[in-house]
Amino acid sequence: MTRSLVKKESELYQDIEQPILLTYQTITASRYVTNRHLEQIVHETVTAVTNLKSDYPYLYYLTYMKGVFQYSTRLDNYQEFQRRFDYFYHSITVEIIRLTKNLQSKSYRLFLKRLLVLLIKQGNHANEPWGNLFIKLLPTIPAAHIDYLYQVLSENIDTSQCSSTVALAYSYLALIAGKEVTALRILQRNNKAFKEHDVVPHFELMKTRARYRTMKQWLSVLFPKKSSGQYGSLQKYVDEINSAIPLSLKEQESVWNRWLLSPNYQRFITYTRHLSEEQQLTIVERLLPELEQRLHQLEAAKTYEKLLLSYEKFEEASHYFLRHERDAHRLREEKEELLYALKASRPDLARPIYHQFIVRLVEKKSRAHYEQAALYMKDLQEVYVSLEDQELFHTFVSKLKKMYKTYRAFIEELKRIGL
Repeated sequence: MTRSLVKKESELYQDIEQPILLTYQTITASRYVTNRHLEQIVHETVTAVTNLKSDYPYLYYLTYMKGVFQYSTRLDNYQEFQRRFDYFYHSITVEIIRLTKNLQSKSYRLFLKRLLVLLIKQGNHANEPWGNLFIKLLPTIPAAHIDYLYQVLSENIDTSQCSSTVALAYSYLALIAGKEVTALRILQRNNKAFKEHDVVPHFELMKTRARYRTMKQWLSVLFPKKSSGQYGSLQKYVDEINSAIPLSLKEQESVWNRWLLSPNYQRFITYTRHLSEEQQLTIVERLLPELEQRLHQLEAAKTYEKLLLSYEKFEEASHYFLRHERDAHRLREEKEELLYALKASRPDLARPIYHQFIVRLVEKKSRAHYEQAALYMKDLQEVYVSLEDQELFHTFVSKLKKMYKTYRAFIEELKRIGL
């Protein structure tokens, strides 16, 4: 696609003027509109653009958004139908990102220029859709375009006058460009009351770069009246900051007490990756008893199992299986991994677990349970081999056959595996 073949924005508008008006009228219809109705509006928009069979549908979508937005400002009814407009803008944004993801560099630069014109011209309007589009687009923009975008916005955006979403987008771009001080200053100059969720993309980017002290500075500047434990959408970043930067014992306790409200192994990794092995072990010793009290919660149980495995807490793992496992027939993946590790590293601790599982399964008196018991018998045989105590294994098999000699299906399963 060469630039000379691309229609001007006014020409694009002429091609879709009627669909734009119809979309606006449907969005602002006085009747009750459900999400299904909104999905239909978006579907009709996509169909209208697709039927044009254009090489640059993403430019038509920009024009479409602009047309709908201009109608809403001209008739001053955005606030009345905000949910509907926002749904429409978000859906078209998703389409634009999908269509531009694999564009060649020249086509992508042209698309960015068209978007920048809209962002700059309409960026001072409180309800403009371009800031949100730009924020969602930024993570997908090739690095080769970042300096160009930053230069254009630096020369054309008045941060004291632009909308809050444009300020957030410009600030996010500055962060991507490595200009942390400028990124924060943009938000300060905009002088809007930002919410925690507004700057989640910014904090996520700083987190990936391990800029914890910068994150702490942003918190103190943007949310000076907040205290620990009151950061809403940013709380997980606050906890990670506190785990990365030395804290008092009281502050550390606060971090882990919050974590225990919703235990998660991945967040544990995030919070402890800056610590020494000794420090991590101290925390694990503190958390395991607390998690054991929460084993009725699935995520807490999974986290407990993963900690036992990661830190090779094999005695606790053996106790866990013997005391808490109720369904030996269907072990979750986390439990299977833990049992396998026990068998490989501490066969002496794994042996009583297999004994218990086998007997309990046989007592269920069903073919499926007999088959699982036979599989565990093979595992148990390997345990005895590693313990160099095969004679004792054969004694166990003999006792088992004698005890359950009337359980013909189970005896058949043992024969099938050569026992």
